[in-house]
This record gives sequence, structure tokens and C-alpha cells, in this order.
Amino acid sequence: MVNEITVNEYICNNLDKASTHEEKLNLITKGLIDLFPIGEVHLFRYSPLGYIVEGIVKVNSTGVHYIGHVRDDIRTLTPIYNALKKRRTVYVSKCEFFEKYGSKYVNPNDENDHLIIPICFSANVIGYFVAREFRSDFKCSEQLLTTLTLYGKEVGKVLESNKNGESIGGLSKRETEVMQRISWGESIKEMANSMEISEFTVKDYIKSAIKKLDAKNRVEAVAELLRKGWIF
Repeated sequence: MVNEITVNEYICNNLDKASTHEEKLNLITKGLIDLFPIGEVHLFRYSPLGYIVEGIVKVNSTGVHYIGHVRDDIRTLTPIYNALKKRRTVYVSKCEFFEKYGSKYVNPNDENDHLIIPICFSANVIGYFVAREFRSDFKCSEQLLTTLTLYGKEVGKVLESNKNGESIGGLSKRETEVMQRISWGESIKEMANSMEISEFTVKDYIKSAIKKLDAKNRVEAVAELLRKGWIF
């Protein structure tokens, strides 16, 4: 039975071995299949700035598949949006899935029970998993939902540790960090406190990043960075 100890051991023993950020994203997605009776998992990044959802990868028995073409406004995906607001794993039944999602999200295998697993750190939701195609021993229980919620939080901690990573897309390291924090919903005051710089300096980094990305505003700048996969 998977519990908090099992989740922590998996993350410590596997994710630290990833040599690249891309490999880490693949491993955190695959972890749900390794630990739970789940056959397929989709990983999405989410920014509360503009309610942007971007697909990253899908992992199943055939391997890793990139789903960067998927882009949505989270507010149009009611079951997912509700799960993110609650910041806990939600089970979506087949009937509810068809009613609220529409044909775009229907599983071609006609197995449409889903788990929505938010990826959280602090008070922010920065992404989520959609798990489906469960194995025969799958049984939805409160304990399972609680453990999956924990997995999402532990993954959030791993991704948070990368928030001040390398410079990307012509942006400096600090500009990259500021744009990443913006995408995760941090305010200018929160960024200034955690980065130990002034609010004026944070605003300066934002203006500079927007200009370098040839964007009109921070929403457009974050959308461009998410689309290119330069931030989570």
C-alpha cells in the first residue's frame, strides 16, 4: 500500500537522479504509474495569470509522448478547475466527464474515469496531472485520494527548487526567476521578500523581461514562456 513514506522514498530515490529538467518532468509523471494502479498520466502546467493551461507530456505503456499542442483556459474545464481550487485530488466519473468536458477530452479507449491531481507548493497551484486507464485492482478511496494529493505536493516542492534555475530565452537568471514566480501567482511583494530585493527591482526585472520577449504585458510574456516550455 502506498503511503507518505513510500511517496517520499520514491521522490528521493528517483527524482534526484534526473540530469535535466525535462527528465525530471518525465519521472514525476511516470511515478504515478510506478506507485499507483494507473495506466496513463498527462502532465500539465498551469498559471493563474490568465488561467493558462499548457500540456507537457503523456506517459503510458507505449512510452513518453509530448502534448505541447494542448492549450486551454482552465475556466472552460470545470472539473479540473474545481480540483485546483480545492487543492486536492478529485475523482471524476465517466458520466460527469462526458457532461462537463466534451469530446476533446474523451479517452479513445472509452475508459473515461479520471483522477485530477493538483501540483502545489505553498498556496500556489502550478500544474496538475490527469490520470486515467486504471488497472483492474484500482479502487477509489479517501486514502488513495489523500496519498495522491500528497504526491502532488511533494512534486511541487521538487519543482519549486528549480525556480531560480538557468537563464532562458535571452532572459537573465533573475528575469527568468521573476517570470517563473509570476506564472505561479506570486505578488511583487512576495517576490521581493523571498528574493531579498526591492519591489522596484522586481518591477524592473518584469519590464525588462517583457521587452526582451517582445510582449505587450506580463500575461502575454508568461504565455509565451509557457508555450515554449521555458518555465513550468
